[in-house]
Amino acid sequence: MISDTANFASVFVAVVAEPITFLASPHKRIFWLYLLSSAFIAIVVMWIKKDSLRLVVQKVVTPRLWLHRSSLHDFQWLFFNHALRVFLVVPILGGSLSLAIIINRWLLQTFGPGNFWLLPEIWVSLAFTVVLFLAEDFSRFLTHYAFHKIPHLWRFHAVHHSAEILTPVTLYRIHWLEMMVSSVRGLVVLASVSAVFMYCLDNPIGLIDILGVSVFHFFFNMLGANLRHSHVWLGFGKFEKWLVSPAQHQIHHSVDAAHIDKNFGATLAIWDRMFGSWLASKRQEVTHFGLVAKQAETLQSLPENFWGQCYKNIYYKNKS
Repeated sequence: MISDTANFASVFVAVVAEPITFLASPHKRIFWLYLLSSAFIAIVVMWIKKDSLRLVVQKVVTPRLWLHRSSLHDFQWLFFNHALRVFLVVPILGGSLSLAIIINRWLLQTFGPGNFWLLPEIWVSLAFTVVLFLAEDFSRFLTHYAFHKIPHLWRFHAVHHSAEILTPVTLYRIHWLEMMVSSVRGLVVLASVSAVFMYCLDNPIGLIDILGVSVFHFFFNMLGANLRHSHVWLGFGKFEKWLVSPAQHQIHHSVDAAHIDKNFGATLAIWDRMFGSWLASKRQEVTHFGLVAKQAETLQSLPENFWGQCYKNIYYKNKS
């Protein structure tokens, strides 16, 4: 009995501490190479703006940034949600392969035998990579949009927007319920796209990857994705009609009334343009991040401490 308890304790500690290894995983946004590329881009941007080296340090690596109360909350959510995902979400939901097989069987029973085409492997990999990227990006947009527009979902997403200081770890600052919804979304999208390809093609399927991750995912992260949650202003000019820039996502976190509910997109800006929520970063300025404007409009109270945000409800004003 004692040995079982000790084994469980050691496994629990290992799981809770596992986010430290995210720095060595190309599948994670805070992979060291992605962080390094973002830091390099930030230095170049500030050099072009003729900012001083002191200002560069203040915006990128100063302890005042990483040890701020808001940043420490980010780390708490990172470790807490990872442990919850490993011990609860994964055992309940299972893997995408299992769900893909189930969906594929349903397609076979509903529409009869598949395997309509046998194509060159490179074309299958290219098509699968592109379709999965588009489906994943659009599903992220829709989920994000819903968490803003549906009041009973917004109260959970508000936790993410309560960050007053943005760092790459702010990506993981999401309420555990939103984390579970996002996990289900990702599982369903990957399994559905995989099942359709398995049904239609008489080919093995696979991604075009770099370091084991989708080529889109890799280049997205290498081209300054971590600057989205930072105080380094980087716009993409005319390309913002197609790709969401770090500056556009900082607008999304802004407390300015003109910036509320703008730029929901993860990678592609075309979804925001379709839904009327797109805003270019040109001639825009972000002074503060947080919940001030939205809280005054829709929220009565949001606990500031980590455990309060975990289990306390967020009550709404009656807008009669």
